Amino acid sequence: MTTHEQEYAKMARLVYRTLTDQRPQWEARSPAMVADFEQLNNFLQAYDEVAGRQGDKGGKEPADARDRAEQAAEAAAGRIVRGLRVLQLNLHNPALAEVAGYTPDVLNPLHGEELIGALNAIAAAADGASALLANEGVTAEHLQTLNDAIAAYEPLAGLNNSNVEKGSALNDTARRVVKGLHKVLRRLDTRIDNLRTDIPSLGQAYNDARASAETGDLNEGEKGTDGGIGRAAAGNAFGPEPGPDQQA
Repeated sequence: MTTHEQEYAKMARLVYRTLTDQRPQWEARSPAMVADFEQLNNFLQAYDEVAGRQGDKGGKEPADARDRAEQAAEAAAGRIVRGLRVLQLNLHNPALAEVAGYTPDVLNPLHGEELIGALNAIAAAADGASALLANEGVTAEHLQTLNDAIAAYEPLAGLNNSNVEKGSALNDTARRVVKGLHKVLRRLDTRIDNLRTDIPSLGQAYNDARASAETGDLNEGEKGTDGGIGRAAAGNAFGPEPGPDQQA
């Protein structure tokens, strides 16, 4: 599992705990949200099962060459996308709209050919708007960094994890599970936005949980190790109990 996948799952767990803590309030106003809430729990249980099967190696082994190349390419693309988004404020150019939408949250779930396609689209758009981007602080060096990162990633993109590390099936499963977490959290984002006026405390708590993935602050805050609600109240927010073969 990559560092991003581990941190994203931790953030999703904080979201689940937040929603569990305030479930009576939001369920009364949005019963349809229960399905997304339960789906979030299902993905968290699936993630915990994968992590349990990987044993205590998870998070301790360095990312493989492909993951490092992915992260470098996404970081290089991120600088350019920020510039393109600024251009869109004034230009409203349909040709730039799609690539300007490639935020980290959109790029992170992509891998292999999907990611290469997105990276090449960003590079092409940046090349065509290089003069305008320069006015926003995006230099020729930034563009070259992205091109170099794409070139480094392309030969690795098609490799199965078994070519570079053990546990390929589990790592691929983890990617699919985290991609599912991305999708259900985007649905919950929309539902929470609709409840902010009625339940301001929920909106703020949800924001704090979601922001943890961006800030890297994945601690439990000042509410104790159980996030303030305890294992009994949180239930499956802690994931399934480890089986005999999963004990550390």
